[in-house]
Amino acid sequence: MNRVCLFIRVSTDKQDYQRQILELNEFCKQKNLKVAETIATKITGTKTFQDREDLQRLFKSAATNSFDKVVVSEVSRIGRNAKDIRHTIDYLHSKKIAIVFRNLGGMESLDDKGNESFVTNIIIAIYSELAQEEKRILSDRIKSGLVSARHKGKRIGRPEGKQDAGTLLKKYSRLAADLRKGLSLTQCQKLHGVSRNTAIKVKRLSGLP
Repeated sequence: MNRVCLFIRVSTDKQDYQRQILELNEFCKQKNLKVAETIATKITGTKTFQDREDLQRLFKSAATNSFDKVVVSEVSRIGRNAKDIRHTIDYLHSKKIAIVFRNLGGMESLDDKGNESFVTNIIIAIYSELAQEEKRILSDRIKSGLVSARHKGKRIGRPEGKQDAGTLLKKYSRLAADLRKGLSLTQCQKLHGVSRNTAIKVKRLSGLP
């Protein structure tokens, strides 16, 4: 039974990698692969190797012969930069470690003799370029969306309700002063035309009981 490392990545903290873990474990069970290690992290694939703790851990484990293969959902889980993807693959291949791509039906990057096949290289190159192109398209969409929002007069940046303490106290300095004078929250709400939550925030930030 081949020992494998599950390599899982999602781009943001809002995403959950549990689904990938379940899917890859089920895949390994079907393929009679033994999971020796799981590396799962939340980090954008656009970061360089120096900032990718998941890749650094993968390389260290590969160097100690902890597994025979690395299983991923797709090429983009390795990264979004074609050059960095190729670098990772080349390092694993130098250790005779194959990459198994679940979305390609379990295709492996090395044959039974530990050699790269021409077809494998072509497919990896194509998917690496696609991963990089997806990154570029996403970046363009974000920039376009920001430009469009500015033209429509929408606020860009920190939401109104997320102001830092200093800004909030400066904005509601008179409210804070009245609270310090002993006026109640209800009185301050009516006097300054603010919500109760805002009055409570200002009171708390002012250090009042």
